[in-house]
Amino acid sequence: MAGTGDLPAAANRFIGRTAELATVEAALRQARVVSLVGPGGIGKTRVALEVARRRVRRSGPVRVADLSTITDARLVTNVLAAATGLASAETIADVVRAISDDAGLLIVDNCEHVVDFASAAVLALVEGCPRLRVLSTTREALRIPGETVVSLGPLDADDAIRLFAERARAVRVDAVKGQQDAVQELCARLEGVPLALELAAARVSALAPATILARLGERFDLLTNDRRVVPARHRSLHATIEWSYELLTSDERTAFVRLSIFPGHFSVAAAEAVGQVDVASLASLVSKSLISVAASASGELHYRMLDTLRSFGREQLASSGDADTLHQRHLRFFLECAETTDRSGVPTGAEAQVLELCDSIDDLRAALAWSVEHETDAGLRLIGASREVWFRRAQTEGLDWAVSLLERCPAEQPTRIPALITAGVLSIAHQNHPAAAGWLEDAARLAEQVDDTERLAVSSLYQGTNAMLAQDLDAAEAYLARALRLFERLDRPQGIGRTLGIRGVVRFLEGNLGAARDLLVEAISALDGWDDPWGQGQAHTYLGLIAKFTGDHAPAERHLSEAVRLLVSTSDPTILGVALAGLSTLAVGRDPRRALRLGGAAVGHRERVGGRYPPWTVDDLEDVKRLGTDALGSATATAEWDAGRRLDPSALSALLAGRKTRSPGPLSPRELDVAARVSQGMTNAQIARTLHLSERTVENHVSRSLSKLAVHTRVELASWFAALNRLPD
Repeated sequence: MAGTGDLPAAANRFIGRTAELATVEAALRQARVVSLVGPGGIGKTRVALEVARRRVRRSGPVRVADLSTITDARLVTNVLAAATGLASAETIADVVRAISDDAGLLIVDNCEHVVDFASAAVLALVEGCPRLRVLSTTREALRIPGETVVSLGPLDADDAIRLFAERARAVRVDAVKGQQDAVQELCARLEGVPLALELAAARVSALAPATILARLGERFDLLTNDRRVVPARHRSLHATIEWSYELLTSDERTAFVRLSIFPGHFSVAAAEAVGQVDVASLASLVSKSLISVAASASGELHYRMLDTLRSFGREQLASSGDADTLHQRHLRFFLECAETTDRSGVPTGAEAQVLELCDSIDDLRAALAWSVEHETDAGLRLIGASREVWFRRAQTEGLDWAVSLLERCPAEQPTRIPALITAGVLSIAHQNHPAAAGWLEDAARLAEQVDDTERLAVSSLYQGTNAMLAQDLDAAEAYLARALRLFERLDRPQGIGRTLGIRGVVRFLEGNLGAARDLLVEAISALDGWDDPWGQGQAHTYLGLIAKFTGDHAPAERHLSEAVRLLVSTSDPTILGVALAGLSTLAVGRDPRRALRLGGAAVGHRERVGGRYPPWTVDDLEDVKRLGTDALGSATATAEWDAGRRLDPSALSALLAGRKTRSPGPLSPRELDVAARVSQGMTNAQIARTLHLSERTVENHVSRSLSKLAVHTRVELASWFAALNRLPD
């Protein structure tokens, strides 16, 4: 076998894929057949050739057999013969005899359309040539003995941006100047698919990245390439996906098109119920790299299509005549999931199910959007049953859905009750107390008319909560007393516990701290044994605030920290911030940095879902920011506050536990690594050697970090990193 002369020259610089290259090279050291699998346009050929170039430099000869141009599977032998230096071969046995002593690497590229013949040929080669190794690229594994499969996914965010920027600059030097935000969003929307990024970059000759981003709805018309040297299947995104689609069986095509109905990840149960796709068809699409697999937080496998694949599938679905049927089944499936989780509107305690439903928020959006035009009654039921999802993840959006559906269904009917409760709860979250009172009054009145005691109890609980936050404490007590009677009649310990907790807050606001403390302790006791971290977290929050008010700082910190621990697990956007604000006021005198981070975390957590805090929490946060700024100065205080705003739940937990953590802010993990070494005084060359990067790559990371942080020098970058990571002892 020959050497580098058999490898096509690279037309441009290879970018990224450090981990993937290492994985493939390690696999080739252990196995004689390695298959690099992934969807069309993901860069399999480019990675295989890069592996080959590195191998040639270190350990010898490489040959490439490109199967992409053949249409007759019987020609596989001819292509392999030509790649191994034979003028012709009748059978694969002739090829084996000719190269039986060779000890090189054979790349068999683009196997998917002739996979059965390619598999048989590769197996014969490795059995007859004991020193030969084969690296195949394919959209599905060869499935032969001894094969190691390496799956290739999208580029990570950093490498996607680097690829787009470099290719765009090759088209127009100033293509990405002043377009950093648009480029970042564009690369995210294209999901790091190299072909999509390359095609988008080619368009900067005529369009700015921001314009390309705005027109991504026309992606299949937009993302094309008229260069004649590009393989036909890669001249457009549409052609690349169509190539894979045409290789499917009729049943696989049907399954692929039906599964495109899901806007995000989906479960086996959803695939079966909505798409009527069986496990065998799902597994087949996974094996052909058209569906990806990932484990959910619960450990259950979830499935997902890349957005470009989904867009193609939606095109086929629209022309199939089955779209309405699929949308209807999709709506019915998620309505059943939501109603099972909600259990008639009473606080459920089914925390795991609530979190799972939260993870399906994209499906809820899609189902609600379809229901608005086609099945408003089912939409009313869905927005009512999914109240917890919108409360935790997107309060403004949830309120908009609820109001829209209620306006479309003005008739007095029982299905309005849960939607009215949702509108009321989300209006409370926005501190719009008059609107909340109206929605909840309608819900309670209608629940009484149809003798729905459970929803009357829930309506009363939230009426009391709304009146309490509006500081109409007499009305709050009357509503809560009714809620408590109803929950006791229904024997709902969780409803009882939550009602007692809100009554405790009413007593706190009245200044009756002893009674407030007793009610909150009773609430925790009532909730003991129920899977309700939110209810317990609310009670601990106000026990902490009572202790803070009376100057008992140790129990205050203990209760508030316990509240944060409980509420972080629920993604709560409201009470969690109240607890964080309380902790920040405790810390501001002795440790202003910690206080500012906690206060910033409270603000950031609320910003991500919409809504507003009650006035006393807003006052606490303003005090912390003012006192922290007085103690540390404006620049440092702002850095600490902003670092807190960006803390995710795991980093927040680490901060409370006193563990050192880094909040990256706008920087990627790789940019953080570089910033850390800049703060240590290292030069670009030293950083490059330490992180195994090129100096140019390090320079790009530093430049991008300066731009993202709106600072101008390495000294300022080092100072930012030091402030970001300076935590209290």
